[in-house]
Amino acid sequence: MISRAKTFLKISTKLLIRVLPGNPFRVARNFLWRSIGFDVSYSANIMSNAELMCGRIHIGDHVFIGNEVLITGGEIEIGECCDIAPRCTIHGGSHELGLHGRRAGKAYFGKVIIGSGTWVGTNSTIIDGAIIGAGCIVAAGSLVKAGIYPDDVLLAGNPAQVKRKLSSN
Repeated sequence: MISRAKTFLKISTKLLIRVLPGNPFRVARNFLWRSIGFDVSYSANIMSNAELMCGRIHIGDHVFIGNEVLITGGEIEIGECCDIAPRCTIHGGSHELGLHGRRAGKAYFGKVIIGSGTWVGTNSTIIDGAIIGAGCIVAAGSLVKAGIYPDDVLLAGNPAQVKRKLSSN
């Protein structure tokens, strides 16, 4: 019974977040995200139709998260002053390789880290094991897979690769 009550509370809270659009309700939305267990800075600006699903999610100060962004699974850490454009997916979970009858085996929670000051372009996907340094740009439509990416670089492509070094000034 307690589990159903928690589920109902979480779903109700997410519905309330969706009906509080725009900047005037930013702090209220962040309070609601925090009330259901996500570590969201009060100065973050998460659009009302973005979705934080499950896992240990930390969103730093002055972060912008655009429309229809999905953040889920595992441990997700987004540093300060990041910009996540619309329709991005940040997914920290995956599955072990299963047998013939079901290839998606046992689920596990991994980790994604996005360094402070990073800008993630529209419709990009960042998956389990990606550690993106500070001050990076992820080009629109890129797929950032597991790996350690240095500070101040442009990542682009599918899979994303370092295309160039950016100024650190």
